[in-house]
Amino acid sequence: MKPQKETPPRSHDHLSTQDTPLGILVVEDDSSVAAMVKAALRTWDYEVWVARNGQEGLDLVVTQSVDAIILDMHMPIMNGRTMLDELRWLGYQLPVLVMSEGSDIQALRQFLQEGAQGFLIKPFELQSLQRACAQTFFRLRHERQSF
Repeated sequence: MKPQKETPPRSHDHLSTQDTPLGILVVEDDSSVAAMVKAALRTWDYEVWVARNGQEGLDLVVTQSVDAIILDMHMPIMNGRTMLDELRWLGYQLPVLVMSEGSDIQALRQFLQEGAQGFLIKPFELQSLQRACAQTFFRLRHERQSF
Protein backbone atom coordinates (compact mmCIF):
# COMPACT_ATOMS: atom_id res chain seq x y z
CA MET A 1 0.00 0.00 0.00
CA LYS A 2 1.28 3.43 -0.92
CA PRO A 3 1.53 6.17 1.71
CA GLN A 4 -1.11 8.88 1.66
CA LYS A 5 -0.10 12.17 0.10
CA GLU A 6 -1.06 15.35 1.93
CA THR A 7 -1.13 17.55 -1.15
CA PRO A 8 -4.51 18.92 -2.30
CA PRO A 9 -6.11 17.34 -5.38
CA ARG A 10 -4.66 18.70 -8.58
CA SER A 11 -6.85 19.46 -11.54
CA HIS A 12 -6.56 22.25 -14.05
CA ASP A 13 -6.15 25.16 -11.64
CA HIS A 14 -3.79 26.92 -14.04
CA LEU A 15 -6.69 27.89 -16.33
CA SER A 16 -6.71 31.63 -16.62
CA THR A 17 -8.52 32.70 -19.76
CA GLN A 18 -10.94 31.23 -22.21
CA ASP A 19 -8.60 32.25 -25.03
CA THR A 20 -6.05 29.63 -24.03
CA PRO A 21 -6.71 26.31 -25.80
CA LEU A 22 -7.23 23.22 -23.68
CA GLY A 23 -4.03 21.22 -23.33
CA ILE A 24 -4.49 17.54 -24.19
CA LEU A 25 -1.84 14.92 -23.54
CA VAL A 26 -1.95 11.94 -25.91
CA VAL A 27 -0.22 8.90 -24.39
CA GLU A 28 0.18 6.38 -27.22
CA ASP A 29 3.08 4.13 -28.22
CA ASP A 30 1.94 3.64 -31.85
CA SER A 31 3.46 6.63 -33.64
CA SER A 32 0.96 6.56 -36.52
CA VAL A 33 -2.03 6.63 -34.14
CA ALA A 34 -0.38 9.33 -32.02
CA ALA A 35 0.30 11.47 -35.12
CA MET A 36 -3.28 11.08 -36.38
CA VAL A 37 -4.79 11.98 -32.99
CA LYS A 38 -2.39 14.90 -32.54
CA ALA A 39 -3.18 16.35 -35.97
CA ALA A 40 -6.93 16.02 -35.41
CA LEU A 41 -6.80 17.61 -31.96
CA ARG A 42 -4.78 20.55 -33.25
CA THR A 43 -7.36 21.03 -36.02
CA TRP A 44 -10.02 21.22 -33.28
CA ASP A 45 -8.06 23.93 -31.43
CA TYR A 46 -6.46 21.89 -28.66
CA GLU A 47 -2.86 22.29 -27.58
CA VAL A 48 -1.31 18.81 -27.80
CA TRP A 49 1.59 16.92 -26.25
CA VAL A 50 2.46 13.31 -27.07
CA ALA A 51 4.09 10.72 -24.83
CA ARG A 52 5.08 7.19 -25.90
CA ASN A 53 4.34 5.51 -22.57
CA GLY A 54 2.85 6.15 -19.17
CA GLN A 55 6.10 7.25 -17.57
CA GLU A 56 6.68 9.91 -20.23
CA GLY A 57 3.04 10.89 -19.79
CA LEU A 58 3.42 11.38 -16.03
CA ASP A 59 6.54 13.46 -16.61
CA LEU A 60 4.63 15.74 -19.00
CA VAL A 61 1.65 16.11 -16.64
CA VAL A 62 4.04 17.41 -13.99
CA THR A 63 5.87 19.86 -16.28
CA GLN A 64 3.18 21.08 -18.72
CA SER A 65 -0.26 22.70 -18.39
CA VAL A 66 -2.15 19.52 -19.24
CA ASP A 67 -5.94 19.80 -18.87
CA ALA A 68 -6.94 16.30 -20.00
CA ILE A 69 -5.47 13.02 -21.23
CA ILE A 70 -6.16 10.58 -24.05
CA LEU A 71 -4.55 7.38 -22.82
CA ASP A 72 -3.77 4.10 -24.58
CA MET A 73 -4.24 1.00 -22.45
CA HIS A 74 -1.35 -1.13 -23.71
CA MET A 75 2.12 0.43 -23.81
CA PRO A 76 5.68 -0.52 -22.88
CA ILE A 77 7.43 0.75 -19.72
CA MET A 78 4.19 1.90 -18.02
CA ASN A 79 0.74 0.90 -19.30
CA GLY A 80 -2.41 2.98 -19.18
CA ARG A 81 -3.86 1.38 -16.04
CA THR A 82 -0.67 2.04 -14.08
CA MET A 83 -0.47 5.62 -15.35
CA LEU A 84 -4.09 6.29 -14.37
CA ASP A 85 -3.46 4.80 -10.91
CA GLU A 86 -0.34 6.94 -10.48
CA LEU A 87 -2.15 10.10 -11.61
CA ARG A 88 -4.90 9.57 -9.07
CA TRP A 89 -2.43 8.64 -6.33
CA LEU A 90 -0.51 11.86 -7.01
CA GLY A 91 -3.76 13.81 -6.67
CA TYR A 92 -4.40 14.70 -10.31
CA GLN A 93 -8.10 14.68 -11.19
CA LEU A 94 -7.68 15.43 -14.90
CA PRO A 95 -10.33 13.95 -17.21
CA VAL A 96 -9.05 10.83 -18.97
CA LEU A 97 -10.30 9.28 -22.20
CA VAL A 98 -8.94 5.73 -22.60
CA MET A 99 -8.46 3.95 -25.91
CA SER A 100 -7.75 0.34 -26.81
CA GLU A 101 -8.56 -2.52 -29.18
CA GLY A 102 -12.12 -3.77 -29.56
CA SER A 103 -11.27 -7.01 -27.76
CA ASP A 104 -10.66 -5.02 -24.55
CA ILE A 105 -14.22 -3.73 -24.01
CA GLN A 106 -14.51 -5.24 -20.52
CA ALA A 107 -11.15 -3.76 -19.52
CA LEU A 108 -12.20 -0.38 -20.94
CA ARG A 109 -15.38 -0.46 -18.84
CA GLN A 110 -13.23 -1.28 -15.82
CA PHE A 111 -11.25 1.92 -16.51
CA LEU A 112 -14.48 3.89 -16.09
CA GLN A 113 -14.86 2.42 -12.61
CA GLU A 114 -11.24 3.29 -11.86
CA GLY A 115 -11.51 6.97 -12.73
CA ALA A 116 -11.58 7.41 -16.52
CA GLN A 117 -14.34 9.56 -17.99
CA GLY A 118 -14.74 7.77 -21.32
CA PHE A 119 -13.23 5.37 -23.82
CA LEU A 120 -12.66 4.80 -27.53
CA ILE A 121 -12.36 1.47 -29.28
CA LYS A 122 -9.57 1.22 -31.88
CA PRO A 123 -9.69 1.56 -34.76
CA PHE A 124 -11.93 4.61 -34.56
CA GLU A 125 -12.94 7.31 -37.01
CA LEU A 126 -11.96 10.91 -36.37
CA GLN A 127 -15.62 11.82 -35.98
CA SER A 128 -15.83 9.38 -33.04
CA LEU A 129 -12.72 10.94 -31.51
CA GLN A 130 -14.14 14.43 -31.92
CA ARG A 131 -17.45 13.42 -30.34
CA ALA A 132 -15.70 11.65 -27.43
CA CYS A 133 -13.47 14.68 -26.80
CA ALA A 134 -16.43 17.06 -26.92
CA GLN A 135 -18.36 14.94 -24.42
CA THR A 136 -15.44 14.15 -22.12
CA PHE A 137 -13.90 17.62 -22.08
CA PHE A 138 -17.16 19.63 -22.16
CA ARG A 139 -16.87 20.57 -18.47
CA LEU A 140 -13.38 21.99 -19.05
CA ARG A 141 -14.56 24.19 -21.89
CA HIS A 142 -17.55 25.33 -19.82
CA GLU A 143 -15.24 26.28 -16.93
CA ARG A 144 -13.09 28.29 -19.33
CA GLN A 145 -16.11 30.25 -20.53
CA SER A 146 -17.17 31.11 -16.98
CA PHE A 147 -13.93 33.02 -16.22
